Amino acid sequence: MGLVIQRGPGAYRYMDLCAEVDRVIAVQLAFGLCMVLFGAELLTNAVEWLGVKLGLGEGAVGSVLAALGTALPETAVPMTAIVLGDGRDAEQVGIGGILGAPFLLVTLGGLVLALAAFLFRAGRPSQGIAVHGGVFARDLAFFLVGFSLSLVPAAWPIPALKLPTACLLALWYGAFVRAHLRDRPAGGPQPELRPLYLSLRSDHPATASIVVQLACALGLVVGGAHLLTAGVETLAASMEMPAFLLSALIIPIATELPETLNSVVWMRDRKDVLAVGNITGAMVFQGTLVPAIGMLFTDWTLTRPAWWTAGLTLSAAAFLLASVCATSRIEPWALCFASLAYFALPFVALEPHALPGSLRLGLAAAMLTISAVGAAMLWRRGPCRSRP
Repeated sequence: MGLVIQRGPGAYRYMDLCAEVDRVIAVQLAFGLCMVLFGAELLTNAVEWLGVKLGLGEGAVGSVLAALGTALPETAVPMTAIVLGDGRDAEQVGIGGILGAPFLLVTLGGLVLALAAFLFRAGRPSQGIAVHGGVFARDLAFFLVGFSLSLVPAAWPIPALKLPTACLLALWYGAFVRAHLRDRPAGGPQPELRPLYLSLRSDHPATASIVVQLACALGLVVGGAHLLTAGVETLAASMEMPAFLLSALIIPIATELPETLNSVVWMRDRKDVLAVGNITGAMVFQGTLVPAIGMLFTDWTLTRPAWWTAGLTLSAAAFLLASVCATSRIEPWALCFASLAYFALPFVALEPHALPGSLRLGLAAAMLTISAVGAAMLWRRGPCRSRP
């Protein structure tokens, strides 16, 4: 173990830890990231072919198949903390993970989509993200209703409310899946489908090959996310970060990485329906079924930071819904502005002394940067001046 040398009241510096442990953490984070990147590439390829085999539309492929597959890491983290943890702190870490996953998807997940659109569409006429606004609005409505319903037993802590609410959430997610399964594949030319990586020479790969590639991809994604989560936890502990900040803001960055990277891959290939559906599908899953499990295995008591997290999540999603209803399309500038809630949470939910001055300065700089980027996108696109 490293030596901790006290320089003064409240000021600790790690000496041997930097030399002995930081290299291991860096290698672990790099290896975990490579696993997730490679797994995301395999997963998106296999999921597309599975959708073809099942005759599903792009919306169902992205919002149901891909979202369920990549939801494993972020679902496993809070459930492990709740079931295997010991004491009140472990329970709060689990609740923080449950609330942090949809919060990150609504905020940073949208920011990744906006930046991917800006990066891969540079120099081309920009008309926003090529997804029908009505489908995006429907997914957001499903999420807002389900996530709001999950907060009812916390606002009114009556034990008899938990089981009926959990059942309603499961039925609501079933209605979401049914809505996407009923969507027919879009007519017209379909996006180009790359050959299955396990069957590069075949234009019609066998179902067994698709399933094997899907299983391998999920294994890489889950394993890589586990390595990333462990590394992030170690870094956060060395920085003496608060437990809730760790569970709601830091850990979901690693566990939600599969969804975001899958969406980047699909945005690169100009398959915007799959990219957006992957994010919104994971949002609905994380806002319905996972809270349903959490309220059954915990007392589902939310602290002040937890309520702030839930409130900012609903506010960001409501802003995006209002934006898409006003403009009839998904605007990258709106995704940028909604992501500001992620950086605002540490300021409003935690005590000022809980964050180092350098971290507060970094958060403020990030918020200013994203505001400038969002304003630039808004000026270039002019959603209020031109309608499709």
